[in-house]
Amino acid sequence: MNGSGSTILMIGASSDIGCEVIRTLDDENLSILAHYNQNINNIQKLQATSKSEIIPLQADLTSEDEINNMLIKIDNLNMYPDKLVHLAAPRPSYIRFKHITWGHFQYALNVELRSIILILNHCLPHMVRNKNGRVVFILTSNCIGVPPKALSHYTTTKFALLGLMKSLAAEYADKSICINAVSPTMTETSFLIDFPNKLVEMTAAAHPLKRNAITKDIAPVIKFLLSKETAFITGANIPITGGTDF
Repeated sequence: MNGSGSTILMIGASSDIGCEVIRTLDDENLSILAHYNQNINNIQKLQATSKSEIIPLQADLTSEDEINNMLIKIDNLNMYPDKLVHLAAPRPSYIRFKHITWGHFQYALNVELRSIILILNHCLPHMVRNKNGRVVFILTSNCIGVPPKALSHYTTTKFALLGLMKSLAAEYADKSICINAVSPTMTETSFLIDFPNKLVEMTAAAHPLKRNAITKDIAPVIKFLLSKETAFITGANIPITGGTDF
């Protein structure tokens, strides 16, 4: 990690991608505020092996009260993140639009969009005061080209995050805060538990590299976007697709 004494707030740190990012960033001068909802085991395993200071923070992102309580805990720790990574998302499931309800959209929007709006409202003023900040959203290759069918709630939410990212990047560029996103293709994680195995295998077979993405394809790009070398990169959505978006 570039620099010293950095604090990262990672939303969804207990996810497979979150754990890989923490391992990739590992540095004794780094403090990670590691959000999780239910799976603290992954965070505790990282605490046992990491050089970084890892502080677990529990919150159900569907609850505005729990998000606000998490932010109060951060204030009480007197730790104000200069970097933020937003990874949290509900597991997507295929639902034809004729069977979908507003509740499906509302749940996804609450977990991904409302949560980060509340968190950034709290964290960005501190970054502005320090004239330094990095924010990274994880989106999806659904935001590039033609998205798959039967994922309208998932894809709509990711496009909403893309719009938020670009709007904030424009608003905060003159304050030395760089706000970017990554958009990976289907990635082999527990996130795919509700996807048919045959679909996952077919997606890999149809890929130019004959495989789906893995967490080690994504974590180094996030690390780069958090680094001081990206001071001239903001508002970018970087595809991690292995060539499928050519």
